[in-house]
Formats: sequence, C-alpha cells, structure tokens
Amino acid sequence: MGRILWVVRHAEREDNINRRWREKSSLRSDNSPLSKRGCVQAQELAKRFQNVQLDHVFTSPFDRTLDTVSRLVGERDVALNVEPGLCEALYLCERPPGFEPIEKIKTKYPLVDDAYQPVVGPIMPKEGYGDDACVPRLRTTLNGIFDKCKTGSILLMAHGASVGAIHEVLMGDFKYVGQATVTKFVEKSPGKFHLEFSGDSSHLSDKTNLRPW
Repeated sequence: MGRILWVVRHAEREDNINRRWREKSSLRSDNSPLSKRGCVQAQELAKRFQNVQLDHVFTSPFDRTLDTVSRLVGERDVALNVEPGLCEALYLCERPPGFEPIEKIKTKYPLVDDAYQPVVGPIMPKEGYGDDACVPRLRTTLNGIFDKCKTGSILLMAHGASVGAIHEVLMGDFKYVGQATVTKFVEKSPGKFHLEFSGDSSHLSDKTNLRPW
C-alpha cells in the first residue's frame, strides 16, 4: 500500500487578531503563538484525527505549528520531528527566521525528537520574494522526508505558503488553504500522489475567516 500524506495548516495566530501581542510575549515578531480561537481549532483537529493512524509526524519549528501539532497528536506515542524545511516563505520571516532553538523547543514540547536530523536547516537557504519562492525548498524537503519514510501515514504541519508549495510539488498547482484545514494525498504509484481533498474544514465549528491568504 502506498503512503498517505496528511498536510495541515496551523490554526489561527494571535497576531491575526491582536497587533500588540508582543507586549506579553518573548517570542520574535514572526513567531506568533496561537490565539484562543486557534487553540479551539487545534482541539477540533485532534478530534478529527483521533482515529487516524499517524506513523510519522513532521512540523515547522514555529510556535504556532508546534502548538497545533502537539494538540492534534495528544497522548499518542509518536515523535514530533522538527523540520525547518516546512517553515513559512522566508520573505515573511525575520532574518534569520525567529523560531527558537531545538533545545528550547524541546522543553516546551516534550514529544519533540531533538535527535532528528532535518532535511533543511536550521540555517535556512536563500530564498526569493513571494509565496511561491519556497517551492524549491519544499521540493527538497518532501524528497528528504519521503527518503526517510518509505511507508506509512505521514503528517506534515506547515504554513500557508508551504502548504501551497506542497500542492505545487505534488500536483503542479500552487493552492492556498485556510488555517486549521486538512489536505490528504494518497500515493498511487512510487512517488506519484493523488489528491483526495484539499483545505477541508468540515471538522471546524466556526468556518468563518480562515484566512487562506
């Protein structure tokens, strides 16, 4: 049986609704945590995935992705592999990107495997301007993840631009999806994936303003 690839965009960010969030946070300007609504969305993702087998989990190193995926995974015995290759388009980030070092991430999110060797980073490559400038990075990242995971059900927790780039790498078309939505690809032949659905929000109690871009 071919691999199953679940791609999830992080839930709502605090800076989506509160421009003064850094007054009460030590996180960098590009590393907003989840909002209260985002926490609810993450729990609704957890409910959606409660009966879904997840063999491998990879996440961007930003706090909003780590928090979303930690809530989604819950009490499962599965490691979180922090993969900088999944992070947001770099033109939207600080230079260098403001995600925390793996040692600090591990203290906040105990399921993180701090021995994992990422495909890309932690020093990020140069990247052009625009959301689709991250497509080459996501192609490299996906190839590396597929080399690591020859079988099973794989979950990727990513961002608006990186989820769009994953669509382009696998299907040929960049596609924006809403926050806390789910996309599913199924491998039909080696390295060839079929898109079963994209940007699905059926699990969310509030489907308004999911900010697809």
